[in-house]
Amino acid sequence: MKRYLPIVIALFAATTVFAAHPAPRSYPRLAYDAKNRETVMFGGESAFDAATGHSYDSDETWIWSGATWTQIFPADHPTERTAHAMVYDSLRSRVVLFGGRHAKTTLEGDISLFNDTWVWNGTNWSQINTPSAPDARQLFGMAYDAVRDRVVLYGGTRRAADGETLEAAYDTWEFDGTSWTKVLDTGEPKVGFPQLAYDSKRNQMILVGVDTTLATLMYAYDSAAHVWNKLTPEKLPGCVNDAVMTYRSAIDRIVLAGGVCSLTTSVIDSTWEWNGTNWTELGVTNPARATAQGIAYDIHRDAVVMFGGINAFDTVPRSSLNIFRDYTYQFPQDITRPSPRSLAAFRTDTTNNTAWLFGGLNEFGNAYIDDFENTAEPRRRIWGYKNGFWFPYWVLNGPTECVAPLSAYDTARSKLVVTCVGQDTFEFDGTAWTAFTPKNTPPARRFAAMVYDENIKKTVIFGGFDGTNYRQDTWTWDGTDWTEVKKNRPSNRALMAMWYDPLQKKTIIYAGLGRGSIDERITRYSDMYSFDGTGWTKLTVSNTPGERFGAQIGVNALTGKLLLFGGLRSQLDTGTNVRTQFYDNDTWLWDGGANTWTKLNPAAAPHARENGVMTWDPLRKELVLFGGYQGFYFSDTWVFDGTTWKPRFDAPLHHRAAKSPARDPVTPSDGE
Repeated sequence: MKRYLPIVIALFAATTVFAAHPAPRSYPRLAYDAKNRETVMFGGESAFDAATGHSYDSDETWIWSGATWTQIFPADHPTERTAHAMVYDSLRSRVVLFGGRHAKTTLEGDISLFNDTWVWNGTNWSQINTPSAPDARQLFGMAYDAVRDRVVLYGGTRRAADGETLEAAYDTWEFDGTSWTKVLDTGEPKVGFPQLAYDSKRNQMILVGVDTTLATLMYAYDSAAHVWNKLTPEKLPGCVNDAVMTYRSAIDRIVLAGGVCSLTTSVIDSTWEWNGTNWTELGVTNPARATAQGIAYDIHRDAVVMFGGINAFDTVPRSSLNIFRDYTYQFPQDITRPSPRSLAAFRTDTTNNTAWLFGGLNEFGNAYIDDFENTAEPRRRIWGYKNGFWFPYWVLNGPTECVAPLSAYDTARSKLVVTCVGQDTFEFDGTAWTAFTPKNTPPARRFAAMVYDENIKKTVIFGGFDGTNYRQDTWTWDGTDWTEVKKNRPSNRALMAMWYDPLQKKTIIYAGLGRGSIDERITRYSDMYSFDGTGWTKLTVSNTPGERFGAQIGVNALTGKLLLFGGLRSQLDTGTNVRTQFYDNDTWLWDGGANTWTKLNPAAAPHARENGVMTWDPLRKELVLFGGYQGFYFSDTWVFDGTTWKPRFDAPLHHRAAKSPARDPVTPSDGE
């Protein structure tokens, strides 16, 4: 069964996405933690988000074990950033992070630059307050000289003397584990987009970058004299602008990949090796040429690990994990957890004590996920969450190419009801899917809401957007057919919060955005309505959480109260008459018995976001939040225990102990 809205066909076709991994990003930084035998990744920049007018930087810490990705939540961590540098200090068994930028940006491109120094000890980040430090900067080269026990830093981009413009830096600094010392600042050599790697076999620090014409330059560092000596081998890699480079100790070679220099550059990448005398282009099948990747060398698995970046001549960050090992590229996938997504369907099956996650918008925001595997018997996956753990459940049939999935759990019939574009109807009994061809179906739509109303014992769908207009129609499903209910309809809207309130014994909607027709301006709502099965009634509530849409909601089955988290907020400055939109991470409690909202102040909270999903875990008796969007598409799982939020680690392989992060400051973001 496939039906598409007119504007959906090209942009929102379904795709296959299997892997769990960090969201797409450019300029993340990686370092291999040899003591713990894992690759550490921090930071990176999202794609541009039109809803808030800027990109976002990450403050996430991820671990690649060699088989799976794990996001961890240390008690302390650097602020969000990108284009920084990370190296491993083997003497002290710690990762050193320095500098970078924060694009708290806007369309005008305003950024902040950092010159702080942090170390990762395998469990937590801590800042080193150095007595001196390089100027705040981004896009510099950094590597660790294990013989001299020095981190060497070269170049990058810093703020000019006018405090406004950016300029290239060509200085050299060394870090002894406690303090930074400037050792060279003659203005030479002039190398842009520098990459550093320490060749331990030859006790040589190698610098590769470009000149102002984007021609490749190469230097070796004389640490005794503190000078860079130019190298002119017979052949140099071409187009190393924004490439990545690391030392592969198993064969005593430096590996270089990626980078671009002109529109004539081949989109197929090349991989190069430096043997101390010459560069050799390897005859391997490469992935597409990319820039702005993160790179690290896993010494225990002899694997060069690369993540993220941007394909040549593109603007959208990738989530590609490329492993270069045994002179081949491998593309491992972690299939232990759901991939990053928003606008998924997530409901609790009270019969099986399992929450079922289905579909959703993928990590690039350009397609809906179709978990399809073309085996001898083609099958599809639905994700289960039970007692704090995720597991994949494969079924031989099920909804195909499900655009804008909605779900509700019919407790009277023990069925999970799923719709695609608000009209293709399916039910899942915990084992198999059933497709329906009812006599009546709602018109196609996206961004609608659907719940099961336990009082009238029917599934209710309301509102949405049909590609031209916001809708205000209400339909109910009794397991056989859909029926429209036309009495006292709320104003046209989409992306509202809708839930069944067990205290009022009615379905309730709150907020959203919409308009009556294409000739009207968009309205952001903060009002509330209740539905009794025959029609809607506007509620009188003195104080609501304000105008917002795409909020995450879930009902606590023990108390009957609703928890609301975040969403895309809208605020009008009455002085300037300028409206701003930003993602929030505030937490509110709705008491249907008292007809009141209460703002909570938990000690910790997830990142601000919209269009994540939330439901009840009946075994652990806590609310579970998954995914959502704030520039990045998230794949994290959080639980609310009635007092605070905590990250949930979802599989035995993901073994690290959770530590609650400090509450993130609310920053304007963009919206999906």
